[in-house]
Amino acid sequence: MEPGNLDDQIVGVASLAEPQRRRLYRFVVSRHRPVSKDEAASALGLARSVVTFHLDRLVADGMLAVGYR
Repeated sequence: MEPGNLDDQIVGVASLAEPQRRRLYRFVVSRHRPVSKDEAASALGLARSVVTFHLDRLVADGMLAVGYR
């Protein structure tokens, strides 16, 4: 998401309308460090496949960044 691009910002915020996705987003940003899919799934009591779906959407919408280790 480009800073200042209103259309991109609207898409990002709109993606948080889905309750599980919003809960996942809050969990990830509250950690202040990288979070694995397994950690998020365990902490939220969700299937890893559900977490993967929502994380992918948050990344595509510019709300989160991906890192690999």
